[in-house]
Amino acid sequence: MNISIFETRGSADRLEPITLTRPVFDLRSGAFTFLERVRRLRPEASVSLFVRPELAELTRERFPDCTVNPDTPSGGVWLDGGVIWREALLQLLEGEPGAAISKGDRLLGANLSGADASDWIAAGGPCEGPPPLSGNEADVSVINYLWECVHQNGDAIRGDAGHFPLGEIKGEIDDDAHLVSRGDTYVGEGSRVRVGAIIDAESGPVIIGENVTLQPGAYLEGPLYIGDGSLIKAGAKIFGETSIGPGCKVGGELEESIFQGWSNKQHDGFLGTAYIGEWVNLGAGTNNSDLKNNYTSVEVTVNGERIDTGSLFVGLFMGDHSKSAIGTQFNTGTVVGPACNVVTAGFPRKVIPPFSWVVKGRSRAYAFDKFKETAIAAKGRRNHPFSEAEEHLFRRIAEESAR
Repeated sequence: MNISIFETRGSADRLEPITLTRPVFDLRSGAFTFLERVRRLRPEASVSLFVRPELAELTRERFPDCTVNPDTPSGGVWLDGGVIWREALLQLLEGEPGAAISKGDRLLGANLSGADASDWIAAGGPCEGPPPLSGNEADVSVINYLWECVHQNGDAIRGDAGHFPLGEIKGEIDDDAHLVSRGDTYVGEGSRVRVGAIIDAESGPVIIGENVTLQPGAYLEGPLYIGDGSLIKAGAKIFGETSIGPGCKVGGELEESIFQGWSNKQHDGFLGTAYIGEWVNLGAGTNNSDLKNNYTSVEVTVNGERIDTGSLFVGLFMGDHSKSAIGTQFNTGTVVGPACNVVTAGFPRKVIPPFSWVVKGRSRAYAFDKFKETAIAAKGRRNHPFSEAEEHLFRRIAEESAR
């Protein structure tokens, strides 16, 4: 079976800053990224990935078992990478050649012949060209903006829970740890829940991956996902509708937020309704507001356009390799690009472009060579290389930001 997963440039633009450094289908929502979820559902499928040209090199490096931007596409099922795909929808598309589903004028999935797929690629492909057909309207969880990814996260975790044997405890639970609604909890191999920690799955499943440590006194509320190798610090309060990717260190208070992975918020401070990229470090006492004092909906600037989210609760969106100093405060709907340093008293401005060094409210460019040194050091501490493909992409982002 052939599956082609694609992103469109319009979708990627709306999901910045996280999509500046990864394809849309590599965003996290629930227990998986969008790509991981499809591969869980169809583990035997041959997968092709269609991405923006500037991401092709890095995508090949990160997904070596997939074909990236092939010149000769395969017929089969084509899926928009910004959709939370479920079994019933895949079966609908697989069952009939020519079947297609849409939402508005956006083609979300189709069963294409090889000829139709080739014509689409010749016309510019999914990233740039118009879709080859329209489909029937379907009830599909589509992610258009990052705050939608966060707001749908609780439902995504509940939907993903079927991939885990809830009620099974493979790790170690200390005698004085407490599990509320144990049957809705999963703890993976090598994980340890230490004395005084509380896992409360009464409001939704709590899924803990492998080699996770919950230090004494931590409180975890479902629906919640914690990825492999993460550390939850002593006394942490992590509330529902939160996903923490692999390799994170998290303390303080956290609710309705997503950590892509490999990021640190080790100290006290509140983070809510936020999406944090990879290799981010939030200094002690970093807080974000996710509710305005006048209880009106939050607006967010996306690619220069001010968007009314229609939601009272919207927090912080921070790209890969960005950092905040101790005591940093972020306002509602703040967008921080990748490779930024924020060192300021009071609220910084709500839009911080990539490669910005913000000190006392003033911004200057972050020199690429200095950024590279820090990125190599940060990733090296976790035995991860800063690859040539990453360097090429971040250099491109730095040059575009300078222009």
